[in-house]
Amino acid sequence: MARSRGNGLKCCEVQRRADVSLLFDLFVAGQRIRRVLADGMAGSEMRPDEYAVYSLLFMHGPLTATEMAGQLGLPLSTALDYLKAIDDAGHLQRSRHPDDGRAVQVSLNSRGVVAQNRANVHWEVVRKLVEGSLRMPKGQVRAALQALDDAAVAALEARPREGIRRRGA
Repeated sequence: MARSRGNGLKCCEVQRRADVSLLFDLFVAGQRIRRVLADGMAGSEMRPDEYAVYSLLFMHGPLTATEMAGQLGLPLSTALDYLKAIDDAGHLQRSRHPDDGRAVQVSLNSRGVVAQNRANVHWEVVRKLVEGSLRMPKGQVRAALQALDDAAVAALEARPREGIRRRGA
């Protein structure tokens, strides 16, 4: 018997999607993925966004903060906030950049690797559930996501810099 999800729908039923726009669809999918990840990462001692940062450093470190920000699609200030939290947790290692002695690269130290591996157990459960539920090949989904990311980068580069006001400014 299917369980109710508190919104009148049964466990595996999907409400008819509102046909609004591509960006709306992306927003909705992002919200659902955030919920699935938050539920799946509960008990891992790491939030899903933190796990993404740890994983980048684990798989591709050492990186400069600027390289890290670019890979994550974050402003440099936000990447630096993550690095401060990782450092405060005692999980960060700094080293001089081999080609530019003025620059600093960061990577996970052994305690950071242990934390990343512990959280990975939770992440993998969610990854397998989501990927196993795809109705198209994973490679096609990743290609579409990369195309969306490329379009977002192009839109950011095309926007006029002057005259843009932030809320509350």
